[in-house]
Amino acid sequence: MSLMKRYAPGALVRGRLARAGLVVLAVFVLIILPGVLASRPGFFSRYPALGEQYVPWSSSTHLEAGCEGCHVPPGTIPRALHRARLVGEFYLSVAAGSREPGYFATPTNDACLECHSDLRTISPKGDLQIPHRAHITILKMDCVECHNYLVHELSPEGKHTPPMIECLRCHDGDVAKDACTACHTQKAAPDSHSTGDWLVTHAAEAGDPECVTCHKWKEDWCADCHRDIPRSHTSDWRAIHGDRVAEHRNCEACHESDFCVRCHGVVPPLNLDPTLELVE
Repeated sequence: MSLMKRYAPGALVRGRLARAGLVVLAVFVLIILPGVLASRPGFFSRYPALGEQYVPWSSSTHLEAGCEGCHVPPGTIPRALHRARLVGEFYLSVAAGSREPGYFATPTNDACLECHSDLRTISPKGDLQIPHRAHITILKMDCVECHNYLVHELSPEGKHTPPMIECLRCHDGDVAKDACTACHTQKAAPDSHSTGDWLVTHAAEAGDPECVTCHKWKEDWCADCHRDIPRSHTSDWRAIHGDRVAEHRNCEACHESDFCVRCHGVVPPLNLDPTLELVE
């Protein structure tokens, strides 16, 4: 009887340790492991919509940044809640594999500033002046307003960098400056653009391969000007246009041949250049 009393406490301890070990194993298998698996970006690639966003991310500069780093607000509580939610997401993916998770929030500026500094004033290549503090701190803009192609989607040019047309939503000459040198450090309008007759002579230079280095940020950049009524077409244009055409004819840049015929009966031969193409 004394021997049983002597060894009973040891057996009791071992039993408690075994039960504690089973609890720890259950917690690891049922909670920790599913949470870890669901926290990996590849976990969400199984869903069709998120899978499409996973592919661009895998070739972006944010490859080493997980979903939590961008899509969950910084802070212990938000990220703890997110990790707990991932456990549920794991089991939901098992029970309803066709379901599309929809709880990834748009990255906030606070999330971006966890890794990035708003003191950056120039692009990594040094070819653009980008005063981030002026945009973020002073103008209160969201990072994603400009960087909408940064991670999960490629721009029309197939890049992760913002296309110029996005910049021009603000840099239109009214809301913000639109001079080339306002942003570009290695580009400026050529001297030819500042000559008095550039608007008259530029069509002859349109085939210059150098033009696309600045202008080919959109396919129809010529139309930005040519769809508007020229400044020369003042209220007395009908009376004076004959003299202007005698000096330089470029009617066909905008008007098809039958436009002149409506009044003249024929296509006026004065200064006619049959090779001039209509700008669509």
